[in-house]
Amino acid sequence: MAAKKSGTVRVFLVMGAVTAITLFFVWTRLQNIRLRRESVRLKEREQEVTLESNRLKVEWARLTSPKRLEELGVQKYNLKRPSPEQVIIAREPK
Repeated sequence: MAAKKSGTVRVFLVMGAVTAITLFFVWTRLQNIRLRRESVRLKEREQEVTLESNRLKVEWARLTSPKRLEELGVQKYNLKRPSPEQVIIAREPK
């Protein structure tokens, strides 16, 4: 009877080990799939952010261009270029 019980226990241990290994394998595959999807999503987001950054750089260059600032000063603030008499050159102290 003891031999029969030890054989049954051995079968359950082997089945338990096989089940644990199978579950571990399935879990690692699912993690792999999840991480690949996350990697693809992050790469797409990186591309979006890079495009937005480039767009903002172009916009910044346009907004700070001297020609645009001069036009803005003339149109919105009624500014004009100073005449030569209005220009004062400041010299650095020695």
